[in-house]
Amino acid sequence: LAGLAVSPRPYQIVPLLLALRQETVRLLIADDVGVGKTIEAGLVAAEMLAQGAARSLTVLSPPSLATQWQQELSQKFGLDAQLVLPGTVRRLERGLVGDESLFSRYRVTVVSTDFIKTDSRRFEFLRAAPDLVIVDEAHGSVNDDAGRGSSGRTQRYRLLRDLADDAQRHLVLVTATP
Repeated sequence: LAGLAVSPRPYQIVPLLLALRQETVRLLIADDVGVGKTIEAGLVAAEMLAQGAARSLTVLSPPSLATQWQQELSQKFGLDAQLVLPGTVRRLERGLVGDESLFSRYRVTVVSTDFIKTDSRRFEFLRAAPDLVIVDEAHGSVNDDAGRGSSGRTQRYRLLRDLADDAQRHLVLVTATP
């Protein structure tokens, strides 16, 4: 914690302590709005990356929160994240060599869930997805069993399910809607 630019409240350390007890981290952080879920998830990510328990990180977030995540990771945790959004992806892909993926090139990324959920992008992401994934606003990825939901919601669910199917992948779900 000494190397971070954040002084967490005692309750914000609880998810980190829970994560440190798991071989493969699977957490649901469901707190009220404004309680500091980003700090809780960031503490877990920073520690896992520092210890080598995870080699790389992607934060999946709504596009409206992507820049906020990038800033929080940088300012509070010293993690330089690349934004992977419709407006940045072409520039980022220009420097790739052969079949190299953005997710193997950049150690820390913040990705628009709505961008990466499409079939063509989802398969590429799953092929090279980092071993630690934080999903913000995870409640937006619930299964639509009745088939009445939007196709976007179903695509987000499939993406999360596919990520979770890898038993070695660390997964932190963050939501303000328990």
